[in-house]
Amino acid sequence: MEQLISLVVANGLWAALFCILLAFEIRDSRRRESKYTATISSLSERLGTVNAVKSDTAEIKADAKTIMSDTAAIRKTGVKKRGEVGAV
Repeated sequence: MEQLISLVVANGLWAALFCILLAFEIRDSRRRESKYTATISSLSERLGTVNAVKSDTAEIKADAKTIMSDTAAIRKTGVKKRGEVGAV
């Protein structure tokens, strides 16, 4: 530490300004890194939600396809609607 102080005194004002700027940048980069970490964590949680919605949507599409095929099969068999003559 003493060597650093003697170096600053020997080189004058520019060395002192450099040391102050270096300390400021290190402190600022730590703060920025913590914000980035929080942002990444938040986005990771939201990605889990998006994946859950994606799987639910896939299930709904599969159910819709099943309903469409069942409806087509019913139409082919000629099942009569309620209230028609000979309806079941």
